[in-house]
Order: sequence, then structure tokens, then C-alpha cells
Amino acid sequence: MKLKTPSNSQSGRSVGPKKPTVSAKSKAIALLARREHSQTELRIKLLQRGYEVDEVQEAVQWAINHQFQSDDRFKLSLFRRRASTFGDRAISAELGQHGLGDIKSIDTEEQSVDALASEEDRAYDWIMRRKFSDLSAIFNEDIVINQSRLLALKAKVFKGLSSRGFEFGNIDRAWRRILAEFKSNA
Repeated sequence: MKLKTPSNSQSGRSVGPKKPTVSAKSKAIALLARREHSQTELRIKLLQRGYEVDEVQEAVQWAINHQFQSDDRFKLSLFRRRASTFGDRAISAELGQHGLGDIKSIDTEEQSVDALASEEDRAYDWIMRRKFSDLSAIFNEDIVINQSRLLALKAKVFKGLSSRGFEFGNIDRAWRRILAEFKSNA
């Protein structure tokens, strides 16, 4: 017994994605209004929505020419979104997925120094945000530092930061800064 689908049997048309009702340029602007997109990402999203290849190419080039899309802005935007929780290796890997090189390719001439904080400073901030109460408890225990708790916390910090793409040397320097601050305040 052959099953009939309503769309095929009644209209004689094949089932497939509908042709979009708005132009590719309009859709590109709508996507870019939400957040920055790389050229590659913008092309993929437009193609997934059913636009023709030529129309997508034209829309992306139009967005670039009118400065609605910029890979340099996208790189900086991605860095700012990821920097507080991810290290340079992870951010470089994500930029590589977009075909945009690595973190060293971010144009820092236009940016303030604060916008592109060093990885060591970001690792320091991450530790202080997540582990401050544990550290203060370890250093406030009768002036004797509990070495086993300190080593366990150090292992957690190093594992957490290295899994987020931070370089070992930067993690170590951030950890030593924090220990020095707590020892000087004790």
C-alpha cells in the first residue's frame, strides 16, 4: 500500500525549503543587527535559510562594502565575549573555525589596552571570581596554611584554567600573584 503525502499528491510539487520572502541583504542586516558575524558564518546562515549562492555572495559583499560586516570587528567581538572565561588558545581555536587566523591577528592599534587584557590578568580575575572564598578560608585558619587544601585548590584552578585554553605559564604567574597577596595580607 502506497502512502500519499498531502503536499506531493495534491499539488504535484516537490517538498523542499521554501524560497525566503525577504531579500538576502535584508536577512544579512537582520543577522548582523543581533551580533557580529564572520563572513563565513554569515554565508552559511544565509544558505541554510534557502537563499541562492549568487544572492548570498552579493549580500555578503554588499554588507562588507557598506561596513555592516567586518571580520576585524567580529574578531574583537568574539575576544571580548570569550576573554573572561577562556584563554588565548581556546579563542584562537574558535577564530580558526571561522577561518580568521588566531588571537595574534586581532588589530590592537585601534583598541584600548584595557580591552585586550593579558591572559595572565584574565586568569587572575577568573581565580579571584571563583575561588576567593576557598583561598581566604585556607589563609585564615589559625595563621597556619593548610597545605593539603591549598594543593587541592591549586590543582582545581590549574585544571579549570587549562581546560579553558589558558597557557600554563600564565596560570602559574596568576596563581603566584594571588598567593603573594594573601600571604602579605595574613
